[in-house]
Amino acid sequence: MLNIKERESTNVVEIAGILKDLNVEEKQTTDGRGYVSCQATVKVDQEINGKAVECEIPVRMFSMALKKDGGANKIYQNIVKYKDQFTSLAACPENQPELASKVIINAGRLEENIWIDPNSGEERSTFQISTNFMNAPRNTSDFTEGATFELSGIILTKTNEVDGNGDDTGRLKVKFGVVRYGGRLDVIDLIAESANAVNFIEQNWSEGDTVNLNGAISINQSTKTWTEEQGFGEPIVRTKTVSRKELIILGGSASGLEEDYSYDNDAVKQALDERKVRIEELKQKANVKGKTQAPKQNGFGF
Repeated sequence: MLNIKERESTNVVEIAGILKDLNVEEKQTTDGRGYVSCQATVKVDQEINGKAVECEIPVRMFSMALKKDGGANKIYQNIVKYKDQFTSLAACPENQPELASKVIINAGRLEENIWIDPNSGEERSTFQISTNFMNAPRNTSDFTEGATFELSGIILTKTNEVDGNGDDTGRLKVKFGVVRYGGRLDVIDLIAESANAVNFIEQNWSEGDTVNLNGAISINQSTKTWTEEQGFGEPIVRTKTVSRKELIILGGSASGLEEDYSYDNDAVKQALDERKVRIEELKQKANVKGKTQAPKQNGFGF
């Protein structure tokens, strides 16, 4: 079996689109070490399961100014240059959006971002995308926009998605364990959307299986409108902006991988216990207490 302490998951994000926003900041740590942080948002128009989807994908970048040996860090220098190398839509004249830079990110990674809800004391998590490399396309004539990911990891749970009324949406939620450096385990939520994907995963992937999969990154906003009837007078029309941030599964392994290419479930449980310790440390730093946990639903504690 794979050694969880030594073998990371496949974890690759590729993005091609129009640079919407770019914020590069050079700062110093409290002990005087220089670093750069960057937040880039890439506008991507792509097709997901036959539907045209307009997405805005945020990407994080970070680098210290000096390497551990004290030498200049080339990654730091590259990120600092991005503010002169690229032009965002936000920086373009309103009537000249064509001046915005086309960009490619082909060495991104998905990471779990955990925070503590100050009201409930419970952990909340989502995914974020990080990279240190953003480039201009070599050939803009065949430039195709898209935001995709490729992962290997462990199926932790599979559950049917329900809407706010408790009705089944027909989609399947997959809680997925992604192994990072040193055996750290990130838990990332994935969505099987098409009927084919849902049926296949339900029939061929089991909890505890290690699988390879690929999919599309979908981050967008839409406006929801509804009408409230009144006792008298005209009904009130209300609107709300709805944000969606999802990883849509488009393909994957025919079944769980063979033993030589799989992670041991006992090692996965230990990595999940270590994740719980990190969460408790976050709660202590936030000075909040979590609610009593519900009974465990499966062998992985979900």
